Amino acid sequence: MTKPVRDQTVGGYLEALASTAAVPGGGSAAALGAAMGAALLSMVAKLSARKAKAAEDRDVLTGLVPEFDQLAARLLELSQDDIDAYRAVIDARKSGTHGEALARAYERAAEVPLEAATAAARCLALLPEVSKRSWEMTASDLAVGSELLQTGFAGALGNVAINLPELQGEPAARIERAYLELRTKAQ
Repeated sequence: MTKPVRDQTVGGYLEALASTAAVPGGGSAAALGAAMGAALLSMVAKLSARKAKAAEDRDVLTGLVPEFDQLAARLLELSQDDIDAYRAVIDARKSGTHGEALARAYERAAEVPLEAATAAARCLALLPEVSKRSWEMTASDLAVGSELLQTGFAGALGNVAINLPELQGEPAARIERAYLELRTKAQ
């Protein structure tokens, strides 16, 4: 078994991503990209708080940092969770598992990127609060963070969509409803 995403080098992760192995794949990469975006927004908020002239701006920016840090950490975990979830689908299919066990594996494979998309969407919702108070020297960091979050969000939603046809019953309805709600909010 390979090291968790958290413990891999960037080079090692990219090598695994570029391999012919099914995991890590797009879902893991989407969550990791969004984690980097959240981390960049945290950095922008910290640096901008130091440079803020108005106490209100400093307080708002400082207040956002813990949430960005928590979201970045959760997205990093979700990058690994996506690997584990899809590996479970692969293992179930290889072993000829059908019925409830395979359905649960596919459900998890849809839930993980849904959670990643939700976390990325939360970061994107907070972006204007940082953007209007950001220090001008962090403009490129803010832009890269925003792009990484948007890409992670879209990629995570794409991974939910690809798993939706495999779901049935209550899990299908619940996950599709949440998926459609996130897509609607993003437009």
